[in-house]
Amino acid sequence: MRILFDGWPLIYSPLGSAAWHLRTLLALATEGVEPVLALPTEPPVAFERPAMQTTYQHTHDRGEWEQRILPRLAGEEEAQAIHTSGLAASLFGKVPTLVSPGEVEGRSAGSRLKAALGHGGLVRAQILWPSDLPAPRLPGALHRLPPVVHPEFLMTTPVSSQLTLPDEFVLVHGLRDEASALALLESWTWAAASIGEFYPVVIIGLDEQATRFVQEQLPKFHVAESVRVLDEVQPQDLAVLYKGCSALVHLGQPAPWGNPLRAALASGKAVVAHREEHTEAIVGAAAYLTPTDDLRAFGAAMITVVVDEKAREKLEDAARQRVAQWKVEAFTAKLVEIYRGNGR
Repeated sequence: MRILFDGWPLIYSPLGSAAWHLRTLLALATEGVEPVLALPTEPPVAFERPAMQTTYQHTHDRGEWEQRILPRLAGEEEAQAIHTSGLAASLFGKVPTLVSPGEVEGRSAGSRLKAALGHGGLVRAQILWPSDLPAPRLPGALHRLPPVVHPEFLMTTPVSSQLTLPDEFVLVHGLRDEASALALLESWTWAAASIGEFYPVVIIGLDEQATRFVQEQLPKFHVAESVRVLDEVQPQDLAVLYKGCSALVHLGQPAPWGNPLRAALASGKAVVAHREEHTEAIVGAAAYLTPTDDLRAFGAAMITVVVDEKAREKLEDAARQRVAQWKVEAFTAKLVEIYRGNGR
C-alpha cells in the first residue's frame, strides 16, 4: 500500500508544526505502508527516515504544488492516497487526499484563486483530527485519531546537539505574526527585570523576516540582553531544546497536529500559554493559562513557573500524566485502517 506524503513543509518550514507532524508520520511503524516522500526541491539535509523520494525541482508556488503537481506525482507513483499536513487539497485530483492539519486556518497558498481551490478541495478530502480537540469547522469526512507526538520528544536521553545554550531558559517555538511577537516582548518586560538575567527567553522557528523584525524590536523594549533568537536550529536540535528548557511559552491558537504544546508535554515541561479553546483541550492542567489580552498577567505567569518550584513541578507532573494517555499504537492502528479504506 503506497502513500504519497506531501513534503512541502520539510523544505519551506522545517521547524513548523506541519513539518513535525509529517516527521511523526514517517517515524511511525505503519504496517504494510510504503511511504513515498514528494519534495518541491532537493532537501538541504538528509531526513531522519529514508523514504522513496520523488523530487520536483525548484517550485515556490504552493498552490501549483497542491493543485497540480502532487496529484500528478501520486498518479506516477501509483499511490493509493496523498497524505498532507497542510490545510488544502486538490480540487480536481483523482487520488484521495488525507489531511491531518499542522497549520491554523488562515494561511493563503499564494493567489486567492489557488487558496480557494485548496479550500474547495477539502470537501473531497478526509480530515484526520485529534480526538482531544473540539470538532473543526472544515468540510470533508472527519476521522478522529488519538493524540500523538514525535518519538524524539519522549526519549529520556535525546540526541546531542552542537547548539550553545544557557543553563536555564524559557523556550518560545514560533510566533504566528508580528502582533504575537510584540505581545511576547511586552509581556517579557514585566518579567525580565526579575528573571531575565538567569532565565533568558530563547526564540526558535522564525523565518528571516520574522527574525529581523524581532531583532529590531528588542532594543525598543529594552530586553536585548535577555532575549536570544536562534536562527541556526536544525530539526535534530529540537528535542535537546525542549528537554533543556525550564518551560515553554506559547502564544495564540496551536495547530492541531505537531504543535509545540504537545512536544512540551511529551518532554515533561511546564507550559505558559493563552487561555484559548484548543490550548486548554491539549494541555489540561499542565499549563499556566492567562487571558489573551492581559500581557502583565502573562509576564507574571512566566515568573511564577520559573521561580516557584512547587508550581512548576505540579505542572510537569500533570504533563507526564497527560502524555501517559497518548497511545501511539492506537494512533497507528487507526491510521492504517484509514489508509486501507482508501486502498480498496
